[in-house]
Amino acid sequence: MAPPPAGVNLACKSDEEERSPCTTTSNTACQCKPGTFRNDNSAEMCRKCSTGCPRGMVKVKDCTPWSDIECVHKESGNGHNVWVILVVTLVVVPLLLVAVLIVCCCIGSGCGGDPKCMDRVCFWRLGLLRGPGAEDNAHNEILSNADSLSTFVSEQQMESQEPADLTGVTVQSPGEAQCLLGPAEAEGSQRRRLLVPANGADPTETLMLFFDKFANIVPFDSWDQLMRQLDLTKNEIDVVRAGTAGPGDALYAMLMKWVNKTGRNASIHTLLDALERMEERHAKEKIQDLLVDSGKFIYLEDGTGSAVSLE
Repeated sequence: MAPPPAGVNLACKSDEEERSPCTTTSNTACQCKPGTFRNDNSAEMCRKCSTGCPRGMVKVKDCTPWSDIECVHKESGNGHNVWVILVVTLVVVPLLLVAVLIVCCCIGSGCGGDPKCMDRVCFWRLGLLRGPGAEDNAHNEILSNADSLSTFVSEQQMESQEPADLTGVTVQSPGEAQCLLGPAEAEGSQRRRLLVPANGADPTETLMLFFDKFANIVPFDSWDQLMRQLDLTKNEIDVVRAGTAGPGDALYAMLMKWVNKTGRNASIHTLLDALERMEERHAKEKIQDLLVDSGKFIYLEDGTGSAVSLE
């Protein structure tokens, strides 16, 4: 019988066992016998597995043909359990705290169990956590649905007031008043007047009607800086500019890109705040005047919850 070609093993070593036999396409595959292992530190021979861990350590992994037993200090415990504890501590617990906070805010909103009212209060307060733009949109959402809240005077209040005192006065129930005014009162004297769409129109769609006029108000050399303030990247700005027919269309196209990127967070107050940070106060004031003079926007008075036009 002819000897096997050089480099071909037909049998395993004495300290090994066969894992798969030799075939026409592969050599005999061998591995260390149970209770022994071979790794990079002992590539030529199988070593006996350790029978236990040093003092103060615990075994977390059994011996395999390719590795010895694995031990860790008792304080660290099982590596899997450590990850579970980290996930619970860093993810699950904060989420539970946020959920409890939201529930408490909604329950304490004074809406008397009215689901619509509670939805509006929760939407408002969640908006405060998402930043100024979301806060503005929460205000607009409440205003646009305010006409769905009916106002009334309870019999007890009617009996406690003189008829002359109630002439021409619309009184809201305590729950409804808290639903609409609670967040504003929590902000106190620091709350500014808010520009909101007239007649409950959609705030973002109404704002988009004026994008083509902003190019005549905001200085040309401030367009890119404004869009960076609105969180557009340099690449996004360059792509939009490259796709516009002429320089005059660039600001309109970039503002539309901002709306498409941020959705309902693209509010008039986010835009005005960006101009304020750029010290473009003249452009900011001209935009405010344009929106109010058009009749499309009105001011929500600070601390009163009532919307008035400044015409």
